[in-house]
Amino acid sequence: MSSILREIVEADLPMVLEWRNAEDVRNNMYTNHVISFQEHVAWWKLQSNNPRTRLLICEIDGAAVGVITFTNYTGPGGIATWAFYSGDRARRGVGATMEIAALNYAFDNLQVRKLECEVLDFNSTVIRFHLKHGFHIEGILREGYLRDGKPYDIYKLAMLARDWLKVIKPTIESRARGAAGTKDYAGKKFSRSISIVSETVTLFADAVKDYNPVHFDESVAKELGFATKILHGMLSGSLFSGFFSSEFPGPGTIYLKQSLEFHSPIAVGSTVELRMRVLSHIGRQLLIETQVINHDVLCVSGQATLLMPKNMKQNQEVEN
Repeated sequence: MSSILREIVEADLPMVLEWRNAEDVRNNMYTNHVISFQEHVAWWKLQSNNPRTRLLICEIDGAAVGVITFTNYTGPGGIATWAFYSGDRARRGVGATMEIAALNYAFDNLQVRKLECEVLDFNSTVIRFHLKHGFHIEGILREGYLRDGKPYDIYKLAMLARDWLKVIKPTIESRARGAAGTKDYAGKKFSRSISIVSETVTLFADAVKDYNPVHFDESVAKELGFATKILHGMLSGSLFSGFFSSEFPGPGTIYLKQSLEFHSPIAVGSTVELRMRVLSHIGRQLLIETQVINHDVLCVSGQATLLMPKNMKQNQEVEN
């Protein structure tokens, strides 16, 4: 797909308004009411004359397919915030082409140091989409947005110019050329079942010197409100390490980061399921969503950032 970005002109406004008022577009925006043409024209006139804003149409193979906006632009070497929406959501590859076009424009034309965006928590598809293209979650504004009396979190994501130029852009270009050794694992899923017996809990306790009786004495566990003895939280959070080092990516994998959130206790003696999904694969770095499930209950969730071994075999078989 060949893409260009051009400024929105007055003749584009009816088309852009139709895209913007589509239910699946406006419901993912901060402003989700049906916009009138008068509102739309007023917005365009105001923002098209704002030096900190760029309003752009993305054309693919000569056809207009969506809108890309840059706001809060502070100039070369500075920061900008971006957003996009497509009017051609049925055509495969439009979103990725628009995202890459926006990144090229931000770092080549605007020459920003950092590109930011915000996504509402219920729009998880777009959050994963940005992660796949190299964005990082920098923070979550808890209950930062209110709609119809219900609060929602706001995910703040960003990408740095140096990461785009040195790693992300070369990776995307290599995959587009079909270069050898550039397999993209983003979207791949895998799982493993594992039983945690009392001996495992004892070995972990000996290693970290954590002999909290809630893990060994059922009466203490019940006094504290649990049905039985429970695992150390960090034991349950460490279960992914064995899979990463032995199965995928395999021996030589280096852990860079692991976030953990504990949702429900796990009883000693349980057999749990580890579920993992690759959110992004940029260069040798993987971002993987991690979950521990016990009888269909989410017990632990988080994200792991891994550095793949240099000699990683590109024919690893994983569950789709």
